[in-house]
Amino acid sequence: MKPEHVRQEIVRLEKRRLELAPEVMGGNASAVEEDRRLERRIMELAGAEREARADELRESWRKNHPGGEA
Repeated sequence: MKPEHVRQEIVRLEKRRLELAPEVMGGNASAVEEDRRLERRIMELAGAEREARADELRESWRKNHPGGEA
């Protein structure tokens, strides 16, 4: 997934969590379960985004420092 698509998906999931907030705060068990699922997915996507960015930075460093190791 492209970084921009990852960011868009994270925003979409965060908006959904905000929509669920009143039900979660009210103790609705299915809303709490859905909120937790969304939170896990956001964390997965955020981790993947960080890894992709780190790879981009390493590659850029290699291009600017021939013969060096990152």
